[in-house]
Amino acid sequence: MKNIVNAIMQQESILSLLSESEKLYIFDQLKLPIESNLNNSEIIRLTFFITNNIFSEEQDLISESNVAYKLLKSINIESENDANDFLNAFGFEGIDKTILYYFYLSNIALKAEKNINIRIDLKEFKTSNYKTEDWKFKLLNETMEAYLLLVRKKNGFKDIEEALSIIDNLRNQQQTYEEKYLQQFTARNEVNEAYLLLSLYHLTKALVETATYLVKGYEYRERIDSVIRQHLDIAKKAAINEPRLQGIFQIFEFGLNAIHRNAIWTNTKFNDKIRELCRIKAETGMLELLPSQRKAMTENLLDVAANVTVLQMPTSAGKTLLAEFNIIITKALRADAKIVYIVPSRALVNQVYYDLKSDLEELGLAIEKTSSAIEVDPTEDSFLSGDEKIDVLISTPEKLDLLIRRKHTSVDDVSMFIIDEAHTIQNGERGAKLELLLAILRRERPNAKYMLLSPFIQNASAVITEWLGGGNSIYVDWKPSEKLILGIDLKQTTTKNEIHLEVLGTPYDSIRPIEKTVIQNPYSLESSGKKDRILEFSLRHFSEEGKTMLILCYGKGTANSRADFIYDKVQNFSSNDDVKLVKKFIEDEVGRQTTLSKVIDKGIVTHHGGMSDETKLLVEHLIRQKQIQYVCATTTIAEGVNFPVSSVFFDDYRRGQFNKLDSNDFWNIAGRAGRTLVDNYGKIIMPFNSNANIQSGKDLIRNSANTLSSVLAELFENADHIEQKLREPFGFNDLFRDYSNSLSPLIQYFVHLLTVGENEYYVTEIEDLFKDSLEYYLLDTAEKRERFISICKSIYLTLQSRYSDKGVLAFADKTGFSVPSVINVMRQARTNAEISDLSSWSKEQLFDSGNPQNLTEKIKVIAALKETKLGVEAPSQFNPELYAKIIIDWVKGDKLANIANIHPIYNIQNTDEKETEDRITEFVKKMNDIRFKASWGLSALEGIVKGNTDIKDSHIPSLVYFGVDNEKSLAFRMIGVPRSLSFSFEDLIEDNINEYSYKTLRKRVRDLTNSDWDNLRPTNSSLNGMEWKRISEILVK
Repeated sequence: MKNIVNAIMQQESILSLLSESEKLYIFDQLKLPIESNLNNSEIIRLTFFITNNIFSEEQDLISESNVAYKLLKSINIESENDANDFLNAFGFEGIDKTILYYFYLSNIALKAEKNINIRIDLKEFKTSNYKTEDWKFKLLNETMEAYLLLVRKKNGFKDIEEALSIIDNLRNQQQTYEEKYLQQFTARNEVNEAYLLLSLYHLTKALVETATYLVKGYEYRERIDSVIRQHLDIAKKAAINEPRLQGIFQIFEFGLNAIHRNAIWTNTKFNDKIRELCRIKAETGMLELLPSQRKAMTENLLDVAANVTVLQMPTSAGKTLLAEFNIIITKALRADAKIVYIVPSRALVNQVYYDLKSDLEELGLAIEKTSSAIEVDPTEDSFLSGDEKIDVLISTPEKLDLLIRRKHTSVDDVSMFIIDEAHTIQNGERGAKLELLLAILRRERPNAKYMLLSPFIQNASAVITEWLGGGNSIYVDWKPSEKLILGIDLKQTTTKNEIHLEVLGTPYDSIRPIEKTVIQNPYSLESSGKKDRILEFSLRHFSEEGKTMLILCYGKGTANSRADFIYDKVQNFSSNDDVKLVKKFIEDEVGRQTTLSKVIDKGIVTHHGGMSDETKLLVEHLIRQKQIQYVCATTTIAEGVNFPVSSVFFDDYRRGQFNKLDSNDFWNIAGRAGRTLVDNYGKIIMPFNSNANIQSGKDLIRNSANTLSSVLAELFENADHIEQKLREPFGFNDLFRDYSNSLSPLIQYFVHLLTVGENEYYVTEIEDLFKDSLEYYLLDTAEKRERFISICKSIYLTLQSRYSDKGVLAFADKTGFSVPSVINVMRQARTNAEISDLSSWSKEQLFDSGNPQNLTEKIKVIAALKETKLGVEAPSQFNPELYAKIIIDWVKGDKLANIANIHPIYNIQNTDEKETEDRITEFVKKMNDIRFKASWGLSALEGIVKGNTDIKDSHIPSLVYFGVDNEKSLAFRMIGVPRSLSFSFEDLIEDNINEYSYKTLRKRVRDLTNSDWDNLRPTNSSLNGMEWKRISEILVK
């Protein structure tokens, strides 16, 4: 039968019908009317034919179900013509058309694994006050209604409780209606009708048991699949003379089984803690696993024998919950197991920390994160290695690399490493660092397991699995929403106002491309520029209340100007108290109004490097709470936070100053369009306003994710040049410059090996060290592998012979600075008295506002280092004294606008509003840059001056990074307390700071009374005590 259906569906006339129907359906989803000569009666007959086949076959037939779902969705059941055609094909005497339509749509969706989509579709469904005196039809209609509520599960248990209430009402009405119903038949017919009623009673019993299972979960004591089968078998036998009703029962049986199979309780019974987590999730409304999660579970995701699990699933397909399952299983196997969760950016550290803490803390697991400072100061060292247990530690690769090199106790004995966004292993210098970090972990943590998460590692998950030691490679292609990629241009003359729209095909979605379609533009647009007009149209047409649109921009300035543009185009927005509070906080932090604090009134935010960490976190909180409608962000967000958005507008395809988005970047961003249980389709909008933009957009979507490659490949490809440079006296420095992405991380890896091995590796062992790299594993011939080993060996032996006896390598390993930079710093420490004087390193001397010369001398040294590049990007000649003054004002707690005024480039005195906002944005970005680079440089410089390779005894780098001048305020900054508030909190710590922990500090903040908050508010703040309390509730988790 399946072959016959396939043959029919390949006929040219049917293919044409399907294509035109899909086009009509997509444009209906876009709310853009198009003319069509499509005969809906033909569509309905074809849908009926496919549907009969779907439910008469035992196979899944997902592809055919998808076709039927889209066909049926293109029908408007409220249209009289469509309703009549539908009833002619699908109609069942006595069943309401709308109920019957959604019943078929629901079950076809479940067949197609579109259980998320149908839950969205059913939001439109309203239970009817179906009036009939016919007891049989009343039973059938209301049981179908109750069933649809079980499928929908709106507001968690609320729909299930309503479904049970419907059946309970029927049970209460049975005596009244049943006798009256049966009395109208002759004795012979009465028996037949009684059997039919019996069949319907068993149907309702099966439904009640399924609903009870959804509510009770693990406490349900029967085998729900057996219970459903028993009652439906009786129902079908009792309706032996009603084949059409038997067909309905068969669909019900499939649907009830699908509902219980999808339930969060099913297949999660194997561990008590996982049960507990699922109960917590159910209380928040998560009553079923996504198809992607169920598929991963069936593919041995939690196989305890596997050393490595690579999980490749699309964005928003549920990877985090599966990682949590793996964490719980790891802890079950070993009670004292520690898990390190690695994410690519400091921004993601906070997001993953919030998510894991929210889910796992109630299970008794202690979740902690490394601080965002690049160094480990005495406070963080104490907190991470103290008596408070840490079950899961979240870190960036850079911070973990530092902890590994410092042999920190917090990462001594790790049972599992989870690497999120694992595809970043291909991204430049950071990718090389991650690859070599994993190589170090393989060697130094041989008993640890690995779990790698990524939306795409094209054809490479098996390769990475084998490289790391063998295990499971799981690929799941299910997405919570399909992606509609729209190329849009607008054409306007004196006689026409048109939208030219293309739907572009992608390697990832089943949607067929739709060639350019011309539609009358229903809007009168104010903008003049072509791209501006496309954006204005997109704002007016695609934005919806309660949904967020992401506008991808080039640079901070463009993000701000786009936010201003949207501010002028949209109506007033009803903002809640948190939005108003964040606006107030931003102006309090900066010291004046900013673009962000202005536009946030209308539900618009920016997200870029010209914002403080706290402001970004607050903005992300508002987005997650669905309080923001428009986000204007820079394209560097590809490795940043995961915004829940419904649509993405690509205003630009550039990334950073010199690069373009690649396929991974594009799909990482585009994959976020379409929120689970909110959007059937995520819309990705590409302005086709120029030939160049059209080409750029089409090139990006034509390619799927980048093929896996190692950043270290450039060393193999340039081996002759590298070996020549190694023979030159100063060739090493040239190599650092020419191959910064690959050579710098590789040499740092070699430095670590030399330091750990204490120069005792033999040549054969050295070769084995290089074989740990992914690049070696990817090379496909013995000759290429030998060449790669040769170049690595040359670099390694050069490094060993030149520097191993000079004390350089130990500092290079501990600080993460390159060998030339360490040599430079050591020379300065020997020859510059103002650097080598130990008393000059006290915080009182360094941050003395009256004498910035001390810090100035140190800034001079670290500014010259390759790693910091401090001042390199300055538009004017670098002034170390100016930077020293900025850092001093920063750690003293001055407001950002005041600090900006001491810099001639960013001074905002006597500037107009736009220039002021531009300068403030640029300065905040510069301040972020200064505090990061200066803290790292000062750490290395201080450690070398003091001869302390552990570099554990100084708070100076962290004070610079977090912008405070004392250790107690610093401790509160580490847990998320805003900078200005942390100064007020200094006196909350009465004992030695080492007597505290992250946990006790957070509790101290939570336990503050309202009176305490009023007394602790910063004296120069415009926020009152209760407002600071709310800010802290959001930031301190």
